Amino acid sequence: MWLLKTGSSNPLSDLQKGYNTFYFDAVSELKNNEDGFNQLLSTQRQVLLLYNRHREKLQDFLDDSLKIFTKPPGSSKENEIIGIETNQLNYIPFVSDSLSEIEVCKEFNLISVDSLKSKKEIDFFLEELLFSKGVVPDIISSPFIKDIEYLKKEFYKKPIYKARITYNNEELNKVGWKEFPHLETCGVFRTSASTLSPQKRGFMFSPDIYNFTDENRRISGPKTFRAIKYEIEEKLRYSLPLDGQVANLANKDDKSTATDVEFEKDTFRDKRVSIFNGSSSYIDIRSRPEDRLEEISISAWIKPDEVDGSFSLIGKGEAFSAKIYDGRLQFTTTGIKDHTTSKAVIKKGEWSHVAFVYVPTQKLHVYVNGSLVEEIAASDIRQTDHALLIGTNLWGQYYSGLMSDLKIWDRALSDDEIKSVYLKKTGSDQHSFFTNNWLYLTGLFLILIIPAFFIFRRKPTVKPETQIPEEKPLAPVQQNIKLNSINLLNGFKVWNKKGEDITSKLPPKRRELLILILLFTLRDGGITSKKLSDILWPGFPSENKKNNRSTQIKELRKTLEKQLDAEILFEDKKWKFQFSETGKVDVFILNNVLPDFWSSEKEIHSEIHAIEFARIVSKGPLLPQVEVEWLDAIKAEYNSRVLDLLTPFLENEVLDNSRKIEVIEAILVVDPLFEPAVRKKVSCLLQQEKYGSAKKTVENYKKLYESYYNETIDPEFMKLVK
Repeated sequence: MWLLKTGSSNPLSDLQKGYNTFYFDAVSELKNNEDGFNQLLSTQRQVLLLYNRHREKLQDFLDDSLKIFTKPPGSSKENEIIGIETNQLNYIPFVSDSLSEIEVCKEFNLISVDSLKSKKEIDFFLEELLFSKGVVPDIISSPFIKDIEYLKKEFYKKPIYKARITYNNEELNKVGWKEFPHLETCGVFRTSASTLSPQKRGFMFSPDIYNFTDENRRISGPKTFRAIKYEIEEKLRYSLPLDGQVANLANKDDKSTATDVEFEKDTFRDKRVSIFNGSSSYIDIRSRPEDRLEEISISAWIKPDEVDGSFSLIGKGEAFSAKIYDGRLQFTTTGIKDHTTSKAVIKKGEWSHVAFVYVPTQKLHVYVNGSLVEEIAASDIRQTDHALLIGTNLWGQYYSGLMSDLKIWDRALSDDEIKSVYLKKTGSDQHSFFTNNWLYLTGLFLILIIPAFFIFRRKPTVKPETQIPEEKPLAPVQQNIKLNSINLLNGFKVWNKKGEDITSKLPPKRRELLILILLFTLRDGGITSKKLSDILWPGFPSENKKNNRSTQIKELRKTLEKQLDAEILFEDKKWKFQFSETGKVDVFILNNVLPDFWSSEKEIHSEIHAIEFARIVSKGPLLPQVEVEWLDAIKAEYNSRVLDLLTPFLENEVLDNSRKIEVIEAILVVDPLFEPAVRKKVSCLLQQEKYGSAKKTVENYKKLYESYYNETIDPEFMKLVK
């Protein structure tokens, strides 16, 4: 943590008072105070200098004493002046209600509490910032704070964690967090919260929640959450075309009953639409009592006869009612709050597409004709098992007018999704078009197809070239070469130079020692003697640990030298495994595809590399039959890295369905219940017209889920198979 003194006229004196950060707008200000800064260099203290521009001039002025950083510096105690440009800072000042919403898009936070004049006020603000909003204070600007050590003790009691969100291998902006409802981030986000759940309208996330522990904090770099776009029909709970029928097409188990609702053909909608008379017309939909609506998106086409007054488009018991109120749109959470647009947006006798996107305790987003018209702070919502009423609500506020294509999702749609729903022709529209124009289309079809038949009959067909990755040879591990190799995937096996299986010749402890050195060589470039001993012989006296380690490594070296072209080396104070050019370890081949793949900063950018990587992973899970306590965390890290690296290719537009399924199978090896992969596999199989395989995939997923969690499930994508 750093304490800022702006416009310091005596840097040395201010440093002695506790300030260790100084800001100057121009190099000329530094030159005017050159003696003061020269004195700083002789104090054996670390100083942070914030500058606005002219990096080169600043570097020249301070010679080699200035270290320019693009990220927050560590806690080095060297005598040095560190430079950070101000455009790398999130500037968060205290003003009244300043913490209602915060956007953090840079990794370094400058907190200004210049307007607060007491320790109590400052402490309260910083505490809210850190623990309520998740924002870590790095630099604090205040003329009233003198003790930087007290701030460190007070506000750095907890460890600091890092996280980031990517979509298609790029940073995703404006991401919210369930734990911090009024915070939006982009890039790397640092927080004291040990549990994080990202959220952004229109996206799901993998993983959707993550808990930082002492074990998984060892992964270098920030934890990466992968964003995956929803398909527009995902989590669609109600879909009523209202074109002559009132059934819920999204869930045919729901029971719909219409009262005094009529239908007529409408020229604007080019289809039949429903008529509500404003006094007795409504539709009652009975759904499962356990249904819970939390995030809600409502979309409908309406043409009201009246807008002066209160008219309910849709209501669900005491949970909510979406209404027209004096020409404005209103979303009422019963007994809690009326969320109303500030001006009239609906006109009498005109068709409009309206949409409400409601995120409890956060925001209500209101749209007309695909455009956002207003955002309103949202209340909580009550849950109810009452029926869904279309055209009225529990107060009998009947709607008068026409309505068409009502849809409700139990998720928050994004701006782009609302726009696409507004612009998109619905299935009912298409059905109506083909039904009403079948004779014309039949004639057009015959006119076009008969000449084409004779033309193409004489002409050889040439398949167009498609830009997909060329087939690559399978990785050696997939060719089942049992010669001078070690397998860690799908079971631990060791084959010697003659191709003989010598796994059973390794005693259990020596086998564990080999696995330990192999994995730490891959992950960390080796393992220290102390760590190795602590893992394999916990609780033993130091001398015993040393003797055991020496004996076991000596025997293991003999075996490797005799049976395989491999050796155990001790370099840079670490034990590490090294194979000859002819030797192979299956997991090590992943490093050939993506060097240092275990690092969270690495990503696969090539479709060909993704396929190669997936083919290796598909061989099987990491050491499934080896059950030792220290291995659990490494298995979890490995599985997490595979998901992080391969999940982006689920939505890749270059890979065809067959290659995409290869990626999916690899993902399901490390996480058989990873729903986005199962859903994408079902979609790919249906596109390949492999309906039996798609059905079997869903059935296997259900059985596995139910056996693992001891509860039944009806996956959303089951509807695709049905």
